[in-house]
Amino acid sequence: MKITRLSWAGLMIESPTTTLYIDPLQNVANMEPFLGTPKFPIFPVPEPKTGKAHALITHIHQDHFDKPFLKELLSNNGELWGPEPVYLEALKINIGAKIAKLHETFIIGDFTITAVPAVDWIGDDQISYVISDGKNTIFHGGDTNWHGYWWQVAKKYGPFDATFLPVNGVVGAVPQVTPAIEMFGTMTPVQAVSATRILGSKQLIPMHYAQFFNPPLYKQFPDIENALDNSGKDQEIIIRRLKDGEILEL
Repeated sequence: MKITRLSWAGLMIESPTTTLYIDPLQNVANMEPFLGTPKFPIFPVPEPKTGKAHALITHIHQDHFDKPFLKELLSNNGELWGPEPVYLEALKINIGAKIAKLHETFIIGDFTITAVPAVDWIGDDQISYVISDGKNTIFHGGDTNWHGYWWQVAKKYGPFDATFLPVNGVVGAVPQVTPAIEMFGTMTPVQAVSATRILGSKQLIPMHYAQFFNPPLYKQFPDIENALDNSGKDQEIIIRRLKDGEILEL
């Protein structure tokens, strides 16, 4: 399993015959009023080297469901999987799509995939993904908040060779959601490390942080890097940082 870290929460996962994308992001200009201007450039998503592209989407928010890019990426009859709201929006723009139902396993080429629970900060439908190539298994957490399903996921699908989890512990004010509250909307570094430990994972690859910071609308957790290092040390979890475009081979 060859995993390329894309921008924000994106991954490209490759096997000899299959290319799978999770939450690939390219278009951000329309989100700048809320997220702010990216602090560093968005990494260009590579095209598949073999076969057609397929995509897994965790939820409908624009920083995870980049509809214009996905329409282009999947133009060669590639398919998309996601929760029902993603499925319905994909059909509107003529993207072949299927609903990824909780705890139902499906196969894309060399990969076996299961959608598992996640919790969204404003209550939208969101899922996480367990992905296996028969030798290695990873967990991708979109931008889930902390929840109590970690133990169930660990028991049914673990252990994991790597977990990819959000760590920016965002506190924000979504314009259409009132009243705003000062509660974390995604996992904090300590929560991500704790979830990794519960999942029985060998390592945490932190994601969904640093690229966007736009207070007071979108504020990330302070001093994320030290918080990750300290919690990793305390809980004996390896923190494996991947830069955009960097590759992890399992």
